[in-house]
Amino acid sequence: GLLALPWAVLCLPPARELLTARSPTGYDRRGACRLLDLDGLSAFVGRLRPILRSRRVRSELSASDLARLDGALLTAEDYSRATPRAAKEETDRRRDAADALITSVIRPGHPLHPAFFPDRALLHRHQ
Repeated sequence: GLLALPWAVLCLPPARELLTARSPTGYDRRGACRLLDLDGLSAFVGRLRPILRSRRVRSELSASDLARLDGALLTAEDYSRATPRAAKEETDRRRDAADALITSVIRPGHPLHPAFFPDRALLHRHQ
């Protein structure tokens, strides 16, 4: 009970970061400990990869569009693996470039748009 109270300070994010001086980590598919990327390039690719592999997407996209999107995600995955500590600006730039490519292929109104952009579809529905 009361003996745990001093450790409760570590539950507060600013105090935890200040006192522990650590970056959030997690394990990749190979079991290696890596920096946790919650909103960056690897998270972006990790969210889109299963969608791109689904039967529905493979049946509704042309072979050339599928190859372009697959190539963009593969390039992003390779970069993310090769440079796990890359500058946030660079990973954001690469994520935005991949997002722009996907947006050019899957425009609003496309049957796959809600699968690739659930946040945008939800926002559009409630405007």
